[in-house]
Amino acid sequence: MRLKELREMRGLTLTQAAQAAHVTKAAVCMWESGARQPGLASLLALADLYDVSLDALCGRNPPGE
Repeated sequence: MRLKELREMRGLTLTQAAQAAHVTKAAVCMWESGARQPGLASLLALADLYDVSLDALCGRNPPGE
């Protein structure tokens, strides 16, 4: 997944991403490191936050496609 890259491209902190996904900062950190996978509700919240499709969020398509 491209979570960290997308978060950093938007200039957002781990805390901001966590608040948007209604999870802890530690959860976002684990998602970004690949230690855990986010659930669908969290993926949808992050896709909205980063203004990308789920495919782009998961690395299937570049953002904007």
